[in-house]
Amino acid sequence: MAATEPANHVTSLFSSLLEQSRKLRQETDNDGLETVQLGLNELERRAKDLKKTREGAQTDARAHYLLAAGGINTDEALRDLDSIDFQNAYEPSTIRVDTDIDTYLRNRREQNVMSSIEDGMRRTSRDFDAFVAKNVTIEWEAQKQRIFEHFGLTPRNSTAPGATADPGHNTFNGGLSAFGASSFGVSSFGRSKLGQSFGPGVAGRGSVWAKSTMGTSVLGRPTAANTTGASTAKLFTDVDPARQNDMSRQVQLRQKQFSAAVKRLNEARLENGADGGIYPVMKVFGDVTGASGNDMLTLQLYDSWKLLASITNESEIRDGNPFGGPHERQFRKDYILNTSPDSAEASRMRKTVQKGARRFLEKQFLEMVERSVTENPQIAKVGGIPSVFHKFRGYINVKLANNKDLPEWDLKNFDYVSDVPCWAIIFYLLRAGFLEEADEFVRQNQQSFQKLDRSFPTYLHAYCSAGDERRLPRNLLDRIQGEYNNRVRHSEDTKDIFKPAVYKIIGRCDLSKRSVPNVMPTAEDWMWLQLVLAREIDKTTEPAHEVFTLTDLQKGVLQFGAKHFSQKGSNVGLYFQMLMMSGLFEDAVHYLYSFQYVDGVHFAIALTYYGLLRPTSNPASVGGELLTLGQNGERQINFPRLIGYYTNDFRTPNAEEAVDYISLICLNADLPAPTGPNHITICHESLRELVLDTKEFTKLLGDVRADGTREKGAIEKRMRLIKLTDQREYLRTITEQAAVQADDDGRANDAVLLYHLAEDYDTVLQIVNKNLSDYIASEEAPTRYQDLTATNGLLNSSLSLTSVEDPVQLAQNMLKMYGANVSVYTKIELRNREACGVLLRIAEAKKLFANGDWEACLVTIEGFDIIPLNPRVDVGSIRRAAQNFSTLHETVSRNIGLLLKMVVECCHRLSIDIKNSLFADASRDQKLVELKARTKCAMIYAGMIQYKLPAHVYEFINSRDVTDGF
Repeated sequence: MAATEPANHVTSLFSSLLEQSRKLRQETDNDGLETVQLGLNELERRAKDLKKTREGAQTDARAHYLLAAGGINTDEALRDLDSIDFQNAYEPSTIRVDTDIDTYLRNRREQNVMSSIEDGMRRTSRDFDAFVAKNVTIEWEAQKQRIFEHFGLTPRNSTAPGATADPGHNTFNGGLSAFGASSFGVSSFGRSKLGQSFGPGVAGRGSVWAKSTMGTSVLGRPTAANTTGASTAKLFTDVDPARQNDMSRQVQLRQKQFSAAVKRLNEARLENGADGGIYPVMKVFGDVTGASGNDMLTLQLYDSWKLLASITNESEIRDGNPFGGPHERQFRKDYILNTSPDSAEASRMRKTVQKGARRFLEKQFLEMVERSVTENPQIAKVGGIPSVFHKFRGYINVKLANNKDLPEWDLKNFDYVSDVPCWAIIFYLLRAGFLEEADEFVRQNQQSFQKLDRSFPTYLHAYCSAGDERRLPRNLLDRIQGEYNNRVRHSEDTKDIFKPAVYKIIGRCDLSKRSVPNVMPTAEDWMWLQLVLAREIDKTTEPAHEVFTLTDLQKGVLQFGAKHFSQKGSNVGLYFQMLMMSGLFEDAVHYLYSFQYVDGVHFAIALTYYGLLRPTSNPASVGGELLTLGQNGERQINFPRLIGYYTNDFRTPNAEEAVDYISLICLNADLPAPTGPNHITICHESLRELVLDTKEFTKLLGDVRADGTREKGAIEKRMRLIKLTDQREYLRTITEQAAVQADDDGRANDAVLLYHLAEDYDTVLQIVNKNLSDYIASEEAPTRYQDLTATNGLLNSSLSLTSVEDPVQLAQNMLKMYGANVSVYTKIELRNREACGVLLRIAEAKKLFANGDWEACLVTIEGFDIIPLNPRVDVGSIRRAAQNFSTLHETVSRNIGLLLKMVVECCHRLSIDIKNSLFADASRDQKLVELKARTKCAMIYAGMIQYKLPAHVYEFINSRDVTDGF
């Protein structure tokens, strides 16, 4: 028994282990995990490994004795192990597989849809929050500004007109100015001090040369959204639409006034003859801008017109000889036709720009000085009518009083001559352009100046005597630069802040630092200094440190970029002015268009008028780009597209105004091929497109009265402006092609008018016949119209012949008018004239039929001599008439079926009326026989031209048997 108990214990132990292993397997089973499936090769390999292990194992006899000493019967234990069925214990659990694929896919699709909807809602919510956070404040500011402008008020955060802003406001760190507050008061330039010069280290501006296709439209199709500046700007791919503001009421008024000014410009060009004459376009456009408001941007734009007037010498027209000044396309040769920067013409053009811009800034500074003296008479102390010298002496007194807290403006630091700060008075006289007065002041006090600086009177006199060049001789230039570097630059001999500035101006000293911020703090001062220091010199012969040209200034302005001038939108017009002063007219137009497209277009027009804007050579090839590059890298403006897109705002309600603008495209017609011819072609295509889009044919192309007299349209009145020499060329280029398009579009009345204006009278009658034939063939009931005799009353009227909508009346009018003019009548083919007459008689028969006048309708149709209806006609005559069917005019032949139906119906109705008549006489039966014979003639005729008429005609004839009436 003792031996049996250990054996039972062992057996129970193994059984418990087996049960625990089963529970362990069940706990670890996971339906979500797939079981590892071993292949046959893998199973065979593992079996061989087990066999090798089994065969290589050696039995240790000591283990047997050890287990036996512990009371374990190894033989019985082995039998128990062999009796255990391990197959079920280690059998992998069965995995249930769902084979319903459709249900699975449907569930997955629903999950994907729900997930997409949730993601879309989250994205929309996030975008909406971002939009609100970004735009609500901006839109409120814009709305507030529009409210102020509407009521003529000034926002509290803006500088009132005439007020002097703080000159120390809004300065960049490091002294680099943001061009904020200008000390000029109402000057449009800006409101902050100017720090150091624009060095080469300033980050450059990235240009955008986007590519796009604008389609075949020359003008650009107006859309429903195209009523604001923003939508117009989007037409150009290289213009940022985000900076394009909605057109305010002020700009809308300015746009309307600009249209009137452009009309006057074209009228003056027509009156002045072939050369275009003289017209102060800068002054006219500038007056429009100046009268439209007094906000900062408007003042900046108004000053910009004055600037261009100064550059082009247009200001001399009103200041001096009214017959002097620049002519139309005055600068075309020097600017547009010379793209090489090294040519003599290009150098002369840069000198013109430099001189004009400098003169404008000097005049602007003088106005500021006079205003400052007038506003501060107690401080200036200049007396009654002061001279130029006393004005500037008074201005210095005002400056000293305003800057007394600044250390550099301490009275002890200034050098005095005759109780006047000598360097300050000289500087301000030079700044205002009074060189002779400065030279006279030094000459009168020459002994005192020689004590301060022995050579300075010589330097100043040579500088003032050099004219517009303002160039010192080489020996004096070397001396003054040496003195500046050795003494003046480091203020060893004086603490006067104006002396280094005067030396820098006269001797072009130390060009690596082209700014004097403590003396010239404003943007106007800085720009004037650049223009004074710039020289058109030979770079191969001049020392490298003295080379600074207007081209170098242009590079610096472009590198500085526009981003520093658009902070809070208060100074966006300043960069435009700097581009103009530098002679970068294309960049200026491109920049201004991005935020004020109405003014940008008109600056482009004015510059093009004088030949100061390079146009794109082939506008059709550049798509939607406003600023393009020429073959030599020169900047160009897509002028035709600029004008075409601008007319979107008003071309439909004011088509004649659009003609005035489109005519300006031919300002560039004087350029050599391919530019000039391309612009002429685009101008003509634009006018044709305008005619077809607006359908204002009488306004644009003219009209013809009932008596045949012709009135010119807006385009023909401007025929010379669009480079058409004679009327025939105009008719062929504009009117005839518009007529073809109108005819293709199915606008019959418009095509009639256009072909008549093009003097293609035969085509007019062809269209009239086709239109009348279509009207007759329609199933509509004919409306009553005026008889041919009634047309006589129209001959003396002022109504347009083509203003009627009734095709019958139109045909009557045109046939009557052409019949009264032998020269016109003979130009129309006899076949078309006869067809028109027959169609009018068919229309008359249809009207009689509609009114129930059956007898008169039969008589009228029989009078055509097309369908034989005589009761006594023979079959041969009917056959001959059927054979002539193919010779009929196509507009007549298509209505033969209608005539047959009317004949049969009239005979049918008349036979019924006779049958129902209460009175009978001998002629009653004869009349019925005649009606039957007429019907038979119509049926025979229809049978002989079988397959040439629609099937419904034969069906109708067969359904109206006249014998039913007996």
